[in-house]
Amino acid sequence: MKYEKLNESNGKSRKMFLYGFLMCAILLIIINMFLTKAKYKVVDSTKLVNSTISYSNADFSLVAINVQQTDEQGQPVDGSYQKQDKIPVEKHLLNEKKSYCTAGSDNIAVWGKDADMALPNAITVEYKKGKLNFGNVTETNTKCYLWFDAIPIGTSDRTLADLGLQVSTDGCPTVDPVSGELTQGLNVERTQALLCKSKDDYGETYYFRGKAENNWVKIGETYWRIIRINGNGTIRLIYNGTTNDKDSIVISSQKYNDIIQDNAYVGFKFGTVGATSYADAHNNANKSRILTVLDECYLQNLSKYESILDGAIGFCNDRTPYNGSSASSKIDTTNYGFSGRGTYYGAYLRNYITYKPIFKCPQVNQDLFTTINEEEIGNQSLEYPIGLITADEVLYAGAHDNQTNQDYYLYSNQSYWTMSPAHFNGTGACVFYVNNVGAVYNGSINGGYTYADYGVRPVINLKAYTQFEQNDGDGSKDKPFTVKLN
Repeated sequence: MKYEKLNESNGKSRKMFLYGFLMCAILLIIINMFLTKAKYKVVDSTKLVNSTISYSNADFSLVAINVQQTDEQGQPVDGSYQKQDKIPVEKHLLNEKKSYCTAGSDNIAVWGKDADMALPNAITVEYKKGKLNFGNVTETNTKCYLWFDAIPIGTSDRTLADLGLQVSTDGCPTVDPVSGELTQGLNVERTQALLCKSKDDYGETYYFRGKAENNWVKIGETYWRIIRINGNGTIRLIYNGTTNDKDSIVISSQKYNDIIQDNAYVGFKFGTVGATSYADAHNNANKSRILTVLDECYLQNLSKYESILDGAIGFCNDRTPYNGSSASSKIDTTNYGFSGRGTYYGAYLRNYITYKPIFKCPQVNQDLFTTINEEEIGNQSLEYPIGLITADEVLYAGAHDNQTNQDYYLYSNQSYWTMSPAHFNGTGACVFYVNNVGAVYNGSINGGYTYADYGVRPVINLKAYTQFEQNDGDGSKDKPFTVKLN
């Protein structure tokens, strides 16, 4: 009897469960239909991943991808487009003259070649780094037909071969092929013109060393020198003036920061002065004086080139704290780097003790200064894609602690800042700079002691597929590679 009652109860429970499950399913379907219908009404933009497009929605019914084909040499074939279900990741540009979107039952064009751009809610389409971003999709039955043109090799696909650059096989410092750590030879061939290979945060990087004479770039009316081609193909440049003369390489002479009496002030951006923890001292809440100067330079002179600059490629302000100044020193964020405690930072050991500079940033999330970017690389705390050279990059180029070298391309008779902290000695913060005889030295950030203000040489990164003029530019001083601006 007891068993029968339990069995009857189980039967009722099962029925109630089935009824409840059915009601929940119906409710979920209704909610999903409502959210699906409202999705493009409320959200400002919708992103599609750079892989197979699998999207079924009543409001966004079709995306047709047409990609231009290339021949065996990688050159685009005129009129040859092939439909595919993947967005091209690189080496292509969205052809906005051929592409278009329609919407509504009457297929009114809302973007592209046949669109009425006066429509108040015209759709927007952006193609960036292998991703499509659609905005203002408010109409039902929206369809987009997109054409992607292949970029001709030799115009904007600027590989080392296209630039006419050859990697040196002899004379370069030796690095570990996996880690990229320098193993020997920092002081060899510091004057010979070389293009060497190492590792950075993005892959293999190619850097200029010694008396390089084929790394000149012209942007508008300004001259730049290529420091290196980053591991992802972007090109890092340092400002070299409005003429191709060494005497005009800085935009101004400035203090790195106005005050020196705290560890925080070694930062390109800095945190709380007098903080009782490493994290608070270096939390990137405040701009340094030199960053403010660079931001002003960008707004006044470089913002017009925004489309060719890459803010996801960072500038390393390595603030890794060590408990001493010898090769046996240990990283210690618990006891060093705050509260006015004497602290040596990473670049100090690499420049003066181990002689092993690096292109990788030891604390990417903390010290790699980037703008906000989709890849979520770096600390994303910069407003504008502009920074300074690192002491490590200067060492790789041909400098060596306090030794004179006037025969490498970064030498000038002017002194200028790097963005690499050296140390806090208990009373003052010091950052590395390049002095007027080409040596890397550490100086007080506000011109205290016996030091003066130092020059500011902006550093920027060109996008990987920046176009260059098809002229006779060979990277020399008189025939620089000229960036195509239109």
